[in-house]
Amino acid sequence: MGQFNIEKRQEEKWKDRLLLGCIVCAMMYGLLFAGDTLVKGLLPGLSAPEEEWMNWEQMQKKLMEDVFPVVVYRDFYGGVHSCTYAGNEIPAYFYQDEETESVETQLALETGTSNTGSIQGNSAIETSVPISPTGLRYSREQLSDFQFMIDNCYVVDSTTYVNREEMNVDTLLSMDMTMQQNNEDYQILIYHTHSSSETFADSRPGVLEDTTIGLGDTLTELLEGYGYRVYHDRTVYDQVDGKIDRNYAYTLSGQGIDRILAEHPSIEVVIDLHRDGVNENTHLVTNINGKPTAKIMFFNGVSRTINNGELEYLANPNRQANLAFSMQMYLTGASTYDDFLRRTYIKGYQYNLNRRPKATLIEVGGQTNTVEEAQNAMEPLAYILNQVLSGESRNLYAN
Repeated sequence: MGQFNIEKRQEEKWKDRLLLGCIVCAMMYGLLFAGDTLVKGLLPGLSAPEEEWMNWEQMQKKLMEDVFPVVVYRDFYGGVHSCTYAGNEIPAYFYQDEETESVETQLALETGTSNTGSIQGNSAIETSVPISPTGLRYSREQLSDFQFMIDNCYVVDSTTYVNREEMNVDTLLSMDMTMQQNNEDYQILIYHTHSSSETFADSRPGVLEDTTIGLGDTLTELLEGYGYRVYHDRTVYDQVDGKIDRNYAYTLSGQGIDRILAEHPSIEVVIDLHRDGVNENTHLVTNINGKPTAKIMFFNGVSRTINNGELEYLANPNRQANLAFSMQMYLTGASTYDDFLRRTYIKGYQYNLNRRPKATLIEVGGQTNTVEEAQNAMEPLAYILNQVLSGESRNLYAN
């Protein structure tokens, strides 16, 4: 009888272990592949009718980011890198989306009041470009103060950080961003990771000319008027089967520009032209030469996050040059136009900016701007680009 009881207990232990193994497998499956379904099951309110939503979508997204980072990466960035199976060490905002949903960060961008991140350590086209008598011109001494430069020129996203070494003003302003005007082969590439999904307040449905693609057409013409040869890639990267789908847009646009750069290695400047997403009560507009003009913002991806440090699988060997390019353009624009530039935004990912030293992402206005306001921004933007690329702006920050 004692032997029988021992064998029974052993059998029960084996069953308990098997049951525990099944539970662990089910939990792993839920974490890796069924996170969305699980969250909705735990929070039935997420399935409420749209008219009854109380910001449930944002709550679901936040919860998914915090609890199921692998699923978030897979769904929003496109494909899972081998190192993403590190569980909760994956950054909460892993997918590359420059639209900021944090109210605190939006306010910082829209009002220019604070930084939320960590701090360590001859023309074929007739143009009229007035110099603003109230434009901002910072001295080299001011910009040598790291905190002053960050507070006045940048917004650092709360997920990332910058350091004194890479933001050294002498280094950033001494890097040569000039380029000779040459019509023999392409020198500048303009493309749009998000085009069909980034429209303006009065954009006509389905009309690409009313999206950032139309802005690219105008910017191309203006830059060619300055003597450069421009390749404008009008490919739509944010649609799948005719429907807007931004999940793989950066992956697709990266593949597209890689093909173009392989065919035209002479290209030195790469511009991803966007429209920002802002609060519906925000109108990013100023007046230049009597015309209502959407404000613009330069954007840098530094391939690091506070939680994970350097993102080697999204490495950007051109990070320092990217920062120099955007800073030189920012100082040029700020000293030329009053209230045209928003502070440069720095976030933790790559955004395909690793392709060239002179690569930048530019946000033109927001969804509350009109097409006309956004189009009017192309003239001063082209002027700023030409000033930096021609070297004409170097005297603005020589001292």
